[in-house]
Amino acid sequence: MPRLLYTYLINQVLAPLYASLIILTCILFLSKLIPILDIILDYNIRLDDFIRLYAYFTPQLLLFALPMSSMMGVILGTTHINNENELMVLKASGISLYRMLPPVILVAICTALLTGLFSIYLIPAGNRAKVELAFQLAKERIEKSMHEKRFSENLGDIVLYADRIDQESKTWHGVYISDMRDSQHPATIISETGIISADTAGGTLSISLHNGILNRGSSDAVQTIDFESYDMRLPLEAPQTNPLARLGKSTMKQSELLSEADRLGRNSPKAINYLNEFHKRLALPVSCFILTLLGFPLGFLSGPRHKTIGIPLGLATFILYYVLLTGAKTVSESQLLPAAIAMWLPNLIFLILTMLFIQSVAGETYSTYMEKFYDITYAVSSRFRRRLG
Repeated sequence: MPRLLYTYLINQVLAPLYASLIILTCILFLSKLIPILDIILDYNIRLDDFIRLYAYFTPQLLLFALPMSSMMGVILGTTHINNENELMVLKASGISLYRMLPPVILVAICTALLTGLFSIYLIPAGNRAKVELAFQLAKERIEKSMHEKRFSENLGDIVLYADRIDQESKTWHGVYISDMRDSQHPATIISETGIISADTAGGTLSISLHNGILNRGSSDAVQTIDFESYDMRLPLEAPQTNPLARLGKSTMKQSELLSEADRLGRNSPKAINYLNEFHKRLALPVSCFILTLLGFPLGFLSGPRHKTIGIPLGLATFILYYVLLTGAKTVSESQLLPAAIAMWLPNLIFLILTMLFIQSVAGETYSTYMEKFYDITYAVSSRFRRRLG
């Protein structure tokens, strides 16, 4: 009997979980795609690069979508059981609410582990890969704009020219560069060879030039410099205008966050941001577990006249958790509480709330509170409608 019951409950939960996950992930991806749409069109991103970009974004999307889908899957599954009066049949058979918990706990553990994988490992790795992709696309864009014995003006105030281009090594020969970024001190560079290089760690894109001359002019003099090697930095969209090129906490591993916090001093205001990020990545998987369990009693809640209220309550509590998490971050940054305490407070609050809800629904003591809540809500909404009408 338990095996059959558990299989049935898991099937009831997984179907809406998968549906919610697909819908939420698509919606969130579109919201992420809009800010970088200009960059995609400007760089003329190929299909394979677009698929890579989607893969890099996916863990970040699932960090939000998976906990919500897990919670909604449990709520919708248990709501269906409640609406079909199957709960009454199960209780009449001597099966309590607590005996129905193990499959929900199993789903909660699985989704929490996946959330932890995304939060701690895949998201930082994906963010680092996005930065590398941004520099690669910028590098390819410049290389594609270069043609032998033709001037390239795709970099605005920088004009590039090459007599010959080695297609295998991408090395330019007979290079001429006019740099007008500083109109008061224009520069002209002539070199034997040049090649584009990208430094993702330093966040720079440059042309490495060899054996050449640099002429820099001013109103009263001209400076001439012979060089064997010279690195000329190229303009790349700032992180504010190119979200793909953003560096910072989001690209760091857990050990790197702690190392940076230690370097700055654990009690310094700058270090708190790194500690908040460290504890947030650990707290989110635990919150997924708690919110999934919270969906179990919420699905069995019903107001007067058997109106289902679990779904709106679930959405409200999910939003409330993130509001509390944002508040906890503010409290930590204000140094009112240590990051290790502040970032875990929302989990503690929701854990207590989950235990109270499960106990209340299992003991069927929630109906009195639901009646009072419904009466108050109905009275307020009726008065509001009368004022409007």
